[in-house]
Amino acid sequence: MFALRTMPPGRLLDRLATGLSLAMLLALGLFSIHLAQQAERERSRPAAPAPGPQEPDYFVERLTLLTLDAQGSPLWRLQARALRHFPADDSARFETPLLVSLNPDRPTARLRADTGIWLNQQTRADGQLAREQRIELVGRVEVERAATPGRAPLKAHTEQAWVLPDTEQVRSDRAVAIREGSHQLDGTGFALDLRERSLRLDSRVRALWHPPEAASGSSHSR
Repeated sequence: MFALRTMPPGRLLDRLATGLSLAMLLALGLFSIHLAQQAERERSRPAAPAPGPQEPDYFVERLTLLTLDAQGSPLWRLQARALRHFPADDSARFETPLLVSLNPDRPTARLRADTGIWLNQQTRADGQLAREQRIELVGRVEVERAATPGRAPLKAHTEQAWVLPDTEQVRSDRAVAIREGSHQLDGTGFALDLRERSLRLDSRVRALWHPPEAASGSSHSR
């Protein structure tokens, strides 16, 4: 017959502790190998390519921007369905932009277009470099200027125009149709100066102008 020998409790606990320690060391070793393999795969993975010249680095949807004058007062408000920024030339492109002038000393102007491009360009004035902001509006451009003392509201339609926010000017070299009250102006190229409250047409000008005393009667064309 065989005699059954029992292990003292103390030795049993020692063996259990030793086995548990070995299992933990084995698990830690396997985990370290896994981390090393992960790190090696990350190092060998090709880096994400930088945005190309025609690729945006960020975009924003349904935005409103404010531009300020030198005194910190709001000058323009720009709303758009979406903005995309291009790092190659630091330009921003807008979908369906609406540009509104906010200077209380000027007649309010509203400008709409299918797309807009905001450019930051360096210019030289008096021997010093300066940064000029220009907004190009393209596609079904509509320019509205509120009424001024003695002048009716003005509305102009063209296919492309430039806005100079700092000097509060709107310019174009394209064909333009302008309506001011009952008066009509058509031409090629125009400059609207909100500060001076002036409008200039450059060429091929045709006007249908109603004298005040004949506003409801006959019209004169020139």
